Amino acid sequence: MTHESLTLSILQRLMQEDTINPPGNERRGALCLKEIFDREGIPCEIQELGDNRANFIAQLGSGRPILEFSGHLDVVPCVGEWTHAPLAATQEGTRIYGRGACDMKGGVAAMCAAAIALHREGLPRKGTLRLVFVADEEHANLGMHAFLDHHEAADFTLLGEPTQLHPAIAHRGVARYYIDLHGRACHAALRTGEETAVTKAARAVLAMNALNESLLSISHPVLPAPSVVVTQMQGYEKDNVVPGDVRLLTDYRILPGTSEEAARRTIRTALEEAGIEGFTLEKRFYMPGGEVDAQEAFVRVCCEAAQAESGRQETPRAFDASCEQCFLVEAGSRTVILGPGSLDQAHTIDEYVEKAQLVGAEAIYRAIALRVLAGAEK
Repeated sequence: MTHESLTLSILQRLMQEDTINPPGNERRGALCLKEIFDREGIPCEIQELGDNRANFIAQLGSGRPILEFSGHLDVVPCVGEWTHAPLAATQEGTRIYGRGACDMKGGVAAMCAAAIALHREGLPRKGTLRLVFVADEEHANLGMHAFLDHHEAADFTLLGEPTQLHPAIAHRGVARYYIDLHGRACHAALRTGEETAVTKAARAVLAMNALNESLLSISHPVLPAPSVVVTQMQGYEKDNVVPGDVRLLTDYRILPGTSEEAARRTIRTALEEAGIEGFTLEKRFYMPGGEVDAQEAFVRVCCEAAQAESGRQETPRAFDASCEQCFLVEAGSRTVILGPGSLDQAHTIDEYVEKAQLVGAEAIYRAIALRVLAGAEK
């Protein structure tokens, strides 16, 4: 079986497993991979998380260094009117359609194919190649936290999120807060001289817009500036009632190194400086940003492998969405984000990945493994 057909075969099987999150059911995907790896004689295990959720872990070789292929098994819901079956891998022309094709069962399949090809060649002879595919990346990172709680971090990690095979070394984090604006509920027919929760909410939205503009002055070598937007407004009580409480939800994209406390302080200060009183902040979600030094030898290895495959000049860049690089770096693993497919396709109707990207990803992963496990990185 050629490398292309092996990658496509694994992807076909994996995409037929319903691992939509919520509820996840990633154990189905983990068992699918275990059957494939058991047949190849590659040691692997299922890390049970309960409620039909699980991580898949496989290992080739032993000792240091440890190179890890990492990804997630869950996918987002298949909303909207699809023209291709979402829980399948429909091949049409140069593309493969289905939920998870690029985010990120395509990357998982290419990593599995690269590992199996190396195993069939009796590799690696030095060090360890570990594959870790986790549950719940699309929600609360249950799988990644559970894995890192019980396993040492790898020396180096490739995270197979969709980057169109460009090596990415950093991503912004996200801090989401509910802003609850409080006032006095009153009859809509009555004039009142006091500020209502509704007018406070309107001023709070403008304050977030002003904060977003001021954040443009903050620079980073790779990443765009921080940004903040309001993504939800809620406050209705009755047609003829001015509500006593209005809730906003903010999405604040933060640079690496920004703590939850610092993010909260930034939002609070912006509201206070706008003269808004009578509000409370409630954290909904926090995920830090992540980055590795562009001068790391492992980054150079990844750029060289990607360049050899594509023939184009590769320099480290940003990953535009949040991902689990931050947790891996925090645990001590130098982590580069590199995978098939475009982020423009992630979470969309008729999500797809180009077959050529899958083949290229498998070749790049194999090349990086050969370099790292031969000790080329320092």
